Amino acid sequence: MNTKQKSVAQATGTHVNRGNLSFSHEQISRKNMKELNISKRDFNNQQNREKLLNAMHQIIEKYDYNTVTIRNLCTVSGVSYGSFYNLFKTKENFLCFYLTHDFIKYMDEYYVTHSEEFQAMNPIEKSIDIFCCCAKYNIDKGLKFVSAFYSPNNYSLFPDPGSPEQEYSFTPLLRLGREYLTKAKAQNLLKSDADIERMIHMYAYIFNGVTFNWCISQAKFDIVGEVRKCLTTFLIPYTAATE
Repeated sequence: MNTKQKSVAQATGTHVNRGNLSFSHEQISRKNMKELNISKRDFNNQQNREKLLNAMHQIIEKYDYNTVTIRNLCTVSGVSYGSFYNLFKTKENFLCFYLTHDFIKYMDEYYVTHSEEFQAMNPIEKSIDIFCCCAKYNIDKGLKFVSAFYSPNNYSLFPDPGSPEQEYSFTPLLRLGREYLTKAKAQNLLKSDADIERMIHMYAYIFNGVTFNWCISQAKFDIVGEVRKCLTTFLIPYTAATE
């Protein structure tokens, strides 16, 4: 586990699985590839992922979401079309990867500075707070980017309960939320028959709905407060106190 993973894990009490983000080409030299049991192909793929991430940051900083095309990503990064499609099937697949990487970084930094108050929360409160953190992340990304990203054509926004292995734009959020709700049930904070899988997917649907309305309102309401209020209200029938 690297420094960033440790700080997230320490703050949230949970290990964040970064999947393909477990190492970066900056941390690996060809000298120690053999020692880490990393093939040349994996090394090159990771380099290309990092180049594409850096290109995405450059494009977003200077332009906007609509400028993010596979052509522009490959031009700015120097990654060939073939290499891009070897890693990602579509632009949406890449954006899912980008947001997962970018959000983990944001969440890591956020909970390092809010660790004490977060640790004082119970598992139910933590499950809500991480979605509020994501709402703050949306504010940080900006209305223009988020509005363009929340498109009906972006299928990575939909966490399909029928495809649990499918990557979702905020997969770490679902994983952490699921773990906190599971802990809450084990501590009898939720009803004994609470369906954790259904609950965490409803969290995602509610979060997406609030975010979409925030976009079409041109950010005229407090997205963080609304996410907290909606998730808290959703949980009322599930809490053990109502049994």
